[in-house]
Amino acid sequence: MPDIVEIIKEQHAQVEDLLTRAEKGDGDSAALMQEVARLLLPHSEAEESFVYPAIRDLAAEAGEEVKDGAVEHHQVEEMLQNLLRGSSDDPGFDGTVAAIAGELRHHVQEEEEDLLPILAERLDDAEREEMGRRFIEATTGAALPSEGDHEATRRELYEKAREQEIPGRSRMNKQELAEAVGDS
Repeated sequence: MPDIVEIIKEQHAQVEDLLTRAEKGDGDSAALMQEVARLLLPHSEAEESFVYPAIRDLAAEAGEEVKDGAVEHHQVEEMLQNLLRGSSDDPGFDGTVAAIAGELRHHVQEEEEDLLPILAERLDDAEREEMGRRFIEATTGAALPSEGDHEATRRELYEKAREQEIPGRSRMNKQELAEAVGDS
């Protein structure tokens, strides 16, 4: 079963991988940053919708850090939107990528060190799993299969597509991914 803390950390790692590749010029930097935006926007929305409020309810003393986290989400989103309006050939593109990466790394470090431990310590396994299930649904647009249901999630299909190096996978819906990886 999905644990909210592990799911958030896993998504953070996916974004870190994309940022590192964009900074190194390992692939199409604009496409990599588009993928960062595609992953981050629903991630931030889900955190602000029910993860951060749960943290605030569990630990009132974390209220200021929760508020700061939401502000950081909005700052990064604005920087990403501005970056993606242009081209990777624009002056300052690489500097903006570096600024976004720095801001995100700072945010992730604070979240993983200060906020996520509150969930790990104060929610029981079932509560973390239920929140994890809800988070996956909110961030991938697909409900998790129930016990015994072997239908792949969009995330699983996306990972297969990534492994198979299928172009355009980040813009595909679940059905398109299933067809592309031969899992329909």
